[in-house]
Amino acid sequence: MITGKRSQGLFYLALTLGYMAGIYGLSSIPGSFDPEDAGLYGIIAWTPPAVQNLLHIPLFGALTWLWYRTFSALATGRRLALLGAFLLTTGYGIFDEWHQIHVPARYASFSDMLLNGIGALAAIWLINLSGRASALPRDE
Repeated sequence: MITGKRSQGLFYLALTLGYMAGIYGLSSIPGSFDPEDAGLYGIIAWTPPAVQNLLHIPLFGALTWLWYRTFSALATGRRLALLGAFLLTTGYGIFDEWHQIHVPARYASFSDMLLNGIGALAAIWLINLSGRASALPRDE
């Protein structure tokens, strides 16, 4: 039987892997768009490239948070959870850029890899900040 903490860890693992599959799906969209195509392709076509690039930060920040929650629920230490979350997220960011080389009209970008890493670091910073805030004594 799976205990509460372990089932929470498995839930977060499934959520994290699903989120990664969503990133993979977005990265699989060809770089050239059909003007007649509606839906997600149309939204992406109308989003300025600078905005698309900056969206890497929250996208990979969220992935870092999901990995952190997964490791935390599986009873790893806080530092190990943070390190694992950072390493897996940045590794996946590199893989994601490599994957785009094989998608028509897409290319790998060092700046996108850097933005992925910035998103991961920002998430680590926010997780640490929230951990310190929760450790402070509260006025009652």
